[in-house]
Amino acid sequence: MDEKEAFRDEFEMHATDAGIAPGYVDEYYGLLFEIATGLVSRGEGLFVLGIAGAQGTGKSTFARLLAIIFERVFERTSLVLSLDDFYLTHAERQQLAARVHPMLAVRGVPGTHDMEMLRSVIRKLKARDNCEVPTFDKAQDDRGAMIPVMGARLDLLVIEGWCWGAMPGSEAELSRPVNELEITEDADGTWRRYVNQQLASTLYQSTFSESEVNFFLAAPGMDAVRRWRWQQEQRLARSSTGRAVMSEEAVNRFVMYYERITARMLKDLPSVSNLTLYLDDDHHFVRAPDRDRR
Repeated sequence: MDEKEAFRDEFEMHATDAGIAPGYVDEYYGLLFEIATGLVSRGEGLFVLGIAGAQGTGKSTFARLLAIIFERVFERTSLVLSLDDFYLTHAERQQLAARVHPMLAVRGVPGTHDMEMLRSVIRKLKARDNCEVPTFDKAQDDRGAMIPVMGARLDLLVIEGWCWGAMPGSEAELSRPVNELEITEDADGTWRRYVNQQLASTLYQSTFSESEVNFFLAAPGMDAVRRWRWQQEQRLARSSTGRAVMSEEAVNRFVMYYERITARMLKDLPSVSNLTLYLDDDHHFVRAPDRDRR
């Protein structure tokens, strides 16, 4: 029995716990095993992989299951970091909202992350130094505990974040609101221009460049993003986390904060990512749509 076959049953347990449909486990496993094999073949030293994708595309699940294979089958060490854990604190975002625009109180868009901390963590781990990484308590909308990480023997660092690798838009693009939220709450474009300036900054772009390879999980469109994000909220409602959940209307409004950059990523990232994995409406990976083939 080879390594891949030997680990298959254990992988199914992890995949099922993560919500992967039983009939899709083998295909998902085959893809992740192939990727993990390629990562192992890159040799010694810390390798940094970035994974981007809109809300609900399954970045966290993809990263976590990839790390499990990397560790359990190939006996290498890994760490998965989420861009979400590097949000500014609640107090810092309140100050930003008062100083620049009220919409910046809502976490998620460029300008609401502590990118200096993230870049420092990545560089310390590349140097094999120990460091602390933050956690973020979404129920409290604030930073949680700091977790110590040993950098000495880390082989793979996976950073997953919805806007990882995103590029800024043009002034012509920014002049036009893309949804009702921007029409009613950002009529003069102050918020979206600030977000775009932050995304274009050396701090964001240099941090993105710390990853040696980038993957992009491409949703079929914004309708799917809204639906998947609502499904996530419903799963939270059925869980025992005790976290208050949003209504479908609130979810749709929340997704509007990300819509402008998400749409641009769907257009731009397939041409610059090392690997783009297209998702269909059932959340399965498919071949590139005809419109994106050249």
